[in-house]
Amino acid sequence: MNTMLRWSPARHFHFHQDADLLEPFFGGPTEDMAPRPSWLPAAEGRLEDGTYIIQFVLPGVDPKAVEVSVMDNLLTIKGERKANHDPTGKDYFVREVAYGAFERSVTLPEGVDAAQVEAKCVNGMLEVRVPAPRAATPRMIEVKAA
Repeated sequence: MNTMLRWSPARHFHFHQDADLLEPFFGGPTEDMAPRPSWLPAAEGRLEDGTYIIQFVLPGVDPKAVEVSVMDNLLTIKGERKANHDPTGKDYFVREVAYGAFERSVTLPEGVDAAQVEAKCVNGMLEVRVPAPRAATPRMIEVKAA
């Protein structure tokens, strides 16, 4: 028995994040057609002394334009970097800075107490501190000689 498949040129391209840009034109999944953020801030996280420290790089973003929320075990930051100049009618020779809305989410371990989460922004770095649940903190186990 032969099975017919719908041909999609996008299936043959191997882009890392941008392959789905072709799907509205050539067909493919359309469930997630909501507007996407203009850019994503870089992030890094570590566990230090029983506290998760997650840092987001937000140069040029007004800290008042950033929202931080925790729902269940999902930490989400949202905001917007606004252009402080009028880009129309100007001849730029380079434009690498992205402006507009962003949203980034990080999954936290189960049992995080949202009331204990703290966030501060200094010099374009947003630092979110999340106390680790007791079950998520490593426990050293002594190795005994036989």
